[in-house]
Amino acid sequence: MIHFRSNSLLALAAVMTTLQASTVMAQTKVQGEISNGTTDRPVAHQQIRLLNPRAGAQVATATSDGAGHFAFPATDIDTKSFYLVTTDYQGVSYNVPAAFNPNGEANIKLTVYESSHSSAGIRIPALRILMGAEGPDLRVQEEYAIQNSSDPPRAYTVPGGTFKFHIPADAGTPSVTVAGLMNMSLPQTPKPGQNTGDYSIDYALKPGVTMLTLQYTRPYQGSSAEIHDGASFPIDQAELYVYPSSLSVSATGFQPSRVDTEHQVAVFGAPQFPPNTMAMSIRLNGTAASGPPPGMEQGAGAGQEAASQDQVKVVPNSIAQVGGPILAGFLLLLFWALAVRVMRDWPRLKASAAGPAAPPPLDAKVEKLLTSIADLDELFAAKKVAEPKYWKERLELKARLVTLLKKHPPAGLESYATRSHPQ
Repeated sequence: MIHFRSNSLLALAAVMTTLQASTVMAQTKVQGEISNGTTDRPVAHQQIRLLNPRAGAQVATATSDGAGHFAFPATDIDTKSFYLVTTDYQGVSYNVPAAFNPNGEANIKLTVYESSHSSAGIRIPALRILMGAEGPDLRVQEEYAIQNSSDPPRAYTVPGGTFKFHIPADAGTPSVTVAGLMNMSLPQTPKPGQNTGDYSIDYALKPGVTMLTLQYTRPYQGSSAEIHDGASFPIDQAELYVYPSSLSVSATGFQPSRVDTEHQVAVFGAPQFPPNTMAMSIRLNGTAASGPPPGMEQGAGAGQEAASQDQVKVVPNSIAQVGGPILAGFLLLLFWALAVRVMRDWPRLKASAAGPAAPPPLDAKVEKLLTSIADLDELFAAKKVAEPKYWKERLELKARLVTLLKKHPPAGLESYATRSHPQ
């Protein structure tokens, strides 16, 4: 009798354990709805994939029903891991992160758009140009905010290239990146055009704002350089940063704004850029600097090393005054492989750059800037902040954060994905 009772208890325990595991597994759900943002209707019979980016694996697939609803099987889904729900619609990839609630469920709203070859409604509300004549080279970075305000909303796709630009004929091969989901830096392959200096990329411009960064280097010889630059969409307003400030500058639509004497940077603004202008002429005259700006001679290597990696871009947000730290940040972006990318994926940067951990006060400052990022973005999404003000503050505080991190590299800073989905 005792032997029978022991076996019964063991069997009961095994059954309870199995039932408990089944219950937990049953609570783990990734489901949602897919809709067409152009027609405002559900998308039926669309194949959708569940990916685990860290593992580099596809976890499961699902197909939407007639109402656009889909659900993935719970097998091998860990609520503490980070997942992406993705689909391809009319040649464009759409992605949404899966965020689990306390019940182990992730309810997804996946929106796709009709693709269009029409560029109507696409403009560049803000452009930042950074130029530095250092030794025999002129380094150039251009940061574009590309707004797709098509109505109804559509994804802009063109076989011949969605974003076309022109750089000097004697420039080196350009580098182009765009900020994708969660501000991940996505390198693009520039395709040469028929004319020398003409290039294009094929990245689909979805409704909303796409941040694009263009970089190139050209010779600076004979104490002068003339650049005929341009993009494929009208530009509303722009700012030009030039180093050293002793250079004489003649630029279409730009007027002198201020000079940062500490870092020898001259700033020019074009708050009312000529309507429908898609080409710029900038001429520099004067002697190039022999080295980087004062106070920035150290730490260039870390910025260059970080720029060679695919990293997460942190978009600062908060209201701040324009000053020396901001200008210093912009110079940092320009001269050291555009250290805007230093803010992307700090776990990798921590592994590649040795140094003492940052003191707690610095971590607090960094966290405060990072926390303010979401606030401004949410206000802008809710149309509570004017677009010109939004972009000005966004780019300015990006530079402040870069400057802070450059002077005192922290021991480590988790990416957005890691902080939102801790292991």
